[in-house]
Amino acid sequence: MDNRLPSTKEMQAFIVTAEHLKFTVAAQSLNLTQGAVSRQIISLEKKLNIPLFHRHARGLSLTDKGKDFLPLVKQVINQMKSAVEKVSDIKPIIRLKVPSCITTWLLPQIMAFQQAFPDIAVELTSSIKHDINFAFESFDAAICYCTVIKDKNLSSQLLFEEYLTPVCSPSLLTEAQTQLSIEEMGQLPWLHATPQQSDWSLWLNEAGCASLTAKHHQNFATLDLAVGAAIQGFGISIGDVTLAASELEAGRLCQPHSLQVKSGKGYYFVFPKVTNNLTLQNLINWLDS
Repeated sequence: MDNRLPSTKEMQAFIVTAEHLKFTVAAQSLNLTQGAVSRQIISLEKKLNIPLFHRHARGLSLTDKGKDFLPLVKQVINQMKSAVEKVSDIKPIIRLKVPSCITTWLLPQIMAFQQAFPDIAVELTSSIKHDINFAFESFDAAICYCTVIKDKNLSSQLLFEEYLTPVCSPSLLTEAQTQLSIEEMGQLPWLHATPQQSDWSLWLNEAGCASLTAKHHQNFATLDLAVGAAIQGFGISIGDVTLAASELEAGRLCQPHSLQVKSGKGYYFVFPKVTNNLTLQNLINWLDS
């Protein structure tokens, strides 16, 4: 093996290429030419005396050694960033990935956190995906919607459990109504956060009305889209009590039925056990308070 250590440019080129598995996309992300990125990867492979990628006609894939090397390189880069933050005036950054459905609940808390900790920046990215792969995604932490975190390489803290209940615009109820029976709800359109319509199925099963269905159904790609349609009066959605709290308090949503069902899932703050972002605990404590 070449005794010379890899350069930071070579390591960054490797990380970005491993994330995209295409030299062209990695080059665009790094603002380099495709040839420059390819040369950095070849130089790194020569120093290690191992291939890091399998080259295919339509892209790349990591070799077994490449898969082993990636988290180690990320750890080194993170340690370097942490060392720079400790001795410089650069503001620490927490790069946080979250599902889009949680942003309404999260944004006020992030804004308050930034006021309380002005020297810590939070770079927020929303996604329709509810999971995270820190080996391939450049985030310090994530909020994941799931059951329990079983990955031994991850640390996690439950922020809140999910409780499901129907929500709709108050405009769908008459002045004399504060609640609707399940049969009355069946006369209105049901808005679904997934094509599988699993939230409604879970709630109806707990209500003892598993066979009941609505006359009209509308599917959406995410929970926030379904609840957003409910706010506009297009029908009834199944929402999470915590996530819908601000809309319920403001009167933009109401609960036409009192039954709340625990889904068995929740929203977890997740981050690698091996991390050098010393500011994460401040954000965890804030969100959990």
